[in-house]
Amino acid sequence: MTGRRCANEDASPWQPRSAMAPDPGLCKTCAFARVVESAKGSAFWLCRRSETDARFRKYPPLPVLECVGYEEAPPVSKR
Repeated sequence: MTGRRCANEDASPWQPRSAMAPDPGLCKTCAFARVVESAKGSAFWLCRRSETDARFRKYPPLPVLECVGYEEAPPVSKR
């Protein structure tokens, strides 16, 4: 199990990285957001709107609570 030591006394001493990731806010359901993972295993939320519109940061600070470019991603079909 990959994990990182957690300083939170209420949490288990070892948690998977994904359990400790901050809530990305609107990015989690945005059609223009994509998770990019580094070689060291860190995850970053990429805003693809930044490719064509300078108003958007490439890697916005999380959580994103308001965004004029937000569009809800279509639901993923379960097969």
